[in-house]
Amino acid sequence: MKLIIAIPTKNREGLEDEVYELFARAPYFTIIELSEAQPPQLKEILENQYKDLLHGVGPLVLKTLKDKGVTTIMLPEAGIGVKQLAKELDIHQIEVKPGIKVRDALKEARQHPT
Repeated sequence: MKLIIAIPTKNREGLEDEVYELFARAPYFTIIELSEAQPPQLKEILENQYKDLLHGVGPLVLKTLKDKGVTTIMLPEAGIGVKQLAKELDIHQIEVKPGIKVRDALKEARQHPT
C-alpha cells in the first residue's frame, strides 16, 4: 500500500507542522508519501494559490492535488462540494482534527483502509 496524502497545513514545517482547520482555504498543503515499509516521506510543501479567491476554491485545489498524484486527502473541515468532488476524482478522504501535528495525523492515515 502506497498513499500520496495531502494535508492542509498552517506553515511550511513538514511533519512538525499543524493541520489547518479549513481544507480548501489552507495556506499550504503538505504532501507526504506513506507506505507500510517506510517512514513518511515528505514529497512537497505546496502553497495554496487559490486560498484567497471568493468562490470555486475547493475544485481548483482538488484538481491541483490530483495533478500532483495525490490519492488521499485529510479533511479537518470541508464543504459538501469538496467531499463530493473528491469522491468523483477517486481521492480517498480521512477526517482529522485541526491543530494536531502532521506526524500525528499520519498515524490516523495508517489505520484507515484505502
